[in-house]
Amino acid sequence: MKYIKVITLSLGLVVLSTLAFVGVAGATSFKSGKSITVATNETVNSMLFAAGSNINIAGTVNGDVYCAGQTITISGTINGDVICGGQTIIISGKVDGSVRLGGQTVTLSGTVGNSATIGAQNLVIDKTAVISRDLLGGSQNITINGKIGRDIVSGSKNLNINGTVVRNINGGVETLSVGSAGHIGGTVEYIGTTDPAITTGGKIVGKVTRTEPPKNKSANYVAPGYAIGWFVYIMLATLAIAFILAGLFPRVLSEAAVAANKKPGQTLLVGIIAAIVAPVLIIMLMISVIGIPAAIIATLVWIVITMISNTFAGYALGHAMLKKQKQPILIMLAGTSLLTATYFIPFIGFLTLMAAYLFGTGMVLNQSKKLLVRPVAKK
Repeated sequence: MKYIKVITLSLGLVVLSTLAFVGVAGATSFKSGKSITVATNETVNSMLFAAGSNINIAGTVNGDVYCAGQTITISGTINGDVICGGQTIIISGKVDGSVRLGGQTVTLSGTVGNSATIGAQNLVIDKTAVISRDLLGGSQNITINGKIGRDIVSGSKNLNINGTVVRNINGGVETLSVGSAGHIGGTVEYIGTTDPAITTGGKIVGKVTRTEPPKNKSANYVAPGYAIGWFVYIMLATLAIAFILAGLFPRVLSEAAVAANKKPGQTLLVGIIAAIVAPVLIIMLMISVIGIPAAIIATLVWIVITMISNTFAGYALGHAMLKKQKQPILIMLAGTSLLTATYFIPFIGFLTLMAAYLFGTGMVLNQSKKLLVRPVAKK
């Protein structure tokens, strides 16, 4: 029974599977607070989880960095990957692995040893920046002044190239411009309404293929790559909802997390059963005229449960990580930011999303039952 609980807890919270995926289970450091700093002369010999308003990493981290905050600055050396979400993200240091970033404004002026996946409203790759492999970007405005070692796959409104792209550009772009210092070494294939604007001195070596957007789409249509930015914003919006719930209902979340972590198998089972039964019940109500009003109410309730399920799962994760922490906002920030970060990992992200949905649903339903039973017990 003990081992069953351990396995189900791993599925529900996705902690052990995530650590196993990056190959450093048990070697982690966690920092939380309003301002978090890794000083220039400081070295962190493990994975680093940072959750706070202002995060400044100027030292060396020998492991992956997971962070969430309002302003994130990385000027040090990261010997691993960086997965972060924030309002403003600035990376001027060296990242040995890949970066996966989501924010309103993202500026990269350092070096990335692998690839970069970035969703932002405004993305700037400075002149000193080097992304050794590929850039996958979903953004309203993307400016490339530095060097991209291989390809760009972009979904954006405005893509400005005034640096070097060694190979190809693919995606959906409303406006593509190549500045006087811009150089694209391969082909350019994109869905858009206008031809590239090339300034004297700029160059596209390969063939340019522009495809008109489908007629049933709006003039501002861009390829599915643009959805990357929206996906990141949805994840950040999840964090905002999480903080609101943590501020308004800390006791409810705390009780739900304690109960779920004590009985993870039961919590997950409740979520699975609900996910199967609820849609069937709603459909059965819909096919009867008398049951339509009840079906509408049931649908609205189920939508709400679905929307907050990940938030509950995130709080449970944070509670499991920070057992001595009493501040609900910090607990929520830690758990939800880590849960959100795993969504960017191919394949693992889908498993994480489903596990969080089922586990969180079970938490919501179990806690709802307790809240309904309490008034009856008092009477």
